[in-house]
Amino acid sequence: MRAIIRRLISETGQSAVLVALSLVMLCGFAALAVDIGTVAVDKGQLQNAADAAALAGAHELPSASSAVSTAVSYAQMNGMEASEVTATSPYNGNSKQVEVVCTKTVEYTFARIFGLTSTTVSARAVAEKSGVSGGAFGYAIFSGSSSSLLGLYTSSLNVTGDIHGNNSIQMNGSSQTVNGNVEAASSYTAAGSSITITGTVQGSSITTHGSTISIANTLAVAASVIDMPDFSAIAEAEATANGTAYTGNQLFNGTNINVDNSIYVDGTITVAGSSFTGTGIMLASGNIQFNGSCIETSSSSSVCVYSENGNIQINGSSIQVDGVLYAPNGYIQINGANIVINGRVIANQVQINGSNIQIVSGSGDLNCLPGGTVTLVE
Repeated sequence: MRAIIRRLISETGQSAVLVALSLVMLCGFAALAVDIGTVAVDKGQLQNAADAAALAGAHELPSASSAVSTAVSYAQMNGMEASEVTATSPYNGNSKQVEVVCTKTVEYTFARIFGLTSTTVSARAVAEKSGVSGGAFGYAIFSGSSSSLLGLYTSSLNVTGDIHGNNSIQMNGSSQTVNGNVEAASSYTAAGSSITITGTVQGSSITTHGSTISIANTLAVAASVIDMPDFSAIAEAEATANGTAYTGNQLFNGTNINVDNSIYVDGTITVAGSSFTGTGIMLASGNIQFNGSCIETSSSSSVCVYSENGNIQINGSSIQVDGVLYAPNGYIQINGANIVINGRVIANQVQINGSNIQIVSGSGDLNCLPGGTVTLVE
């Protein structure tokens, strides 16, 4: 009898041990279910905060200080403390990027049984602002066709800025001056008199014929082919939202036509005797033609005259455009005299004829272009 009692007492002790061990295991599973779940949720919230902060900050570029302060502010709006956020711009030397790192200490509950009190979680995001400026828009004259040449057939042509052709470039005429570089993805040819290039002429082959042809430097290597962007959807959406989208061909022949809000025409545009004010885009799905004389924009204005699928042609005299002529799928042809483009001429194919033509590029003439897109890159 005593032996049986001793055995029961012994088994009772084993049950207690088993219960204790089971409780430890249950607490362990609770730690996994609750504490690890909490860490995962907080990690997701931190990533959302970092993403939102980086995107908001990138909108403020190229101002690095504004990008950093905006990023921190947006992270705080998403539940972070300022001390938990680190924003850096430029990131890795890239002035178009901003990095945001969000760090937070998460307190454990059940895991304390195992001596674990807390853990540090973090999330990072890198956003980049990219615009349409640069690339093709880095040139005063740009021809994007890989099969058609860029032709400058004028007398008294003055270009301030660089010229690029994705095929050959021909300069035939007299009194032509380019204050910049000339880049051809194929050959470069100059024929005439009084042709001056103050920068470097680059091409697979470089040939000159005539008198008084002055080229500062030559580089007998084909230039790189450069693509042209399409931002027609941005301009069309803005025009539609502002009630300045039209169906059918349009004639603009009034004064003080404001382009602060983009104008979209599903058709062709004809401009005659008009003046423009503001900074924005005039977009046509088809051709755009300038006729007459004394067509100009305000010196403080910047207009992007954009033919989505057609051509742009300038005929007449005493025409001034402040901004950008852009026909990525067609040609731009300039005919006439006393024509001033305070901006850029960019198309799939470019041909300039006539006399006394000036194309002067500067930083302000790109103000009409969209501010750029912001995307997460890391």
